[in-house]
Amino acid sequence: MNQDQITTKLSQINSKGLEASFSLSEAALVNAQKLAELNYAASKDVLVNTQDGIQQVLTAKDPKQVTELLSAETLQSASNQAVAYQKKVSKVLRDSNKEFANVVDASIDQLQDGFQDWINTIAANAPAGSDAFVSSFKTAYGSALQGFEQFRAASKEAFATVEKTADQAIDAVQGQMAQVKKAATPASRARKAA
Repeated sequence: MNQDQITTKLSQINSKGLEASFSLSEAALVNAQKLAELNYAASKDVLVNTQDGIQQVLTAKDPKQVTELLSAETLQSASNQAVAYQKKVSKVLRDSNKEFANVVDASIDQLQDGFQDWINTIAANAPAGSDAFVSSFKTAYGSALQGFEQFRAASKEAFATVEKTADQAIDAVQGQMAQVKKAATPASRARKAA
């Protein structure tokens, strides 16, 4: 195998790596756009709801009417909106993580196959008497290929952590809203009784 053939093989491996990088960049942009659209829609909804709430408070005729506007049902509605928003964000993150994991897996497989093919070609065309060099070369690249497997495992663990954190955030919002509703319920009963 001459230098041009070795260079061509390495160029093919690098080309596949660049394709994977472009694919990841494109996926990141698409998901960033989805998150921006979610944030825009959520901000718009909050603004509209806030304006409606302020308008109702300003047009209230007495304090009792104002306290009724701030009832547990209103808080529950806000809670439901927050949870729905968090679930949408969580879905985008999950989809993004799955897509990223698939690209990482495919890229690692391609790199491993490309490097293994390259090593096998070099070993097959090595000059006589270079067995020790070829053996140490294979060992070094074998270690590098194991590094890819460690990266694959670490990336899967990171994706699982992101999903777990998103689930915990949803649970936390729901828990906080349940506490607010629970605290507001006795107060609203007391107002109605008075």
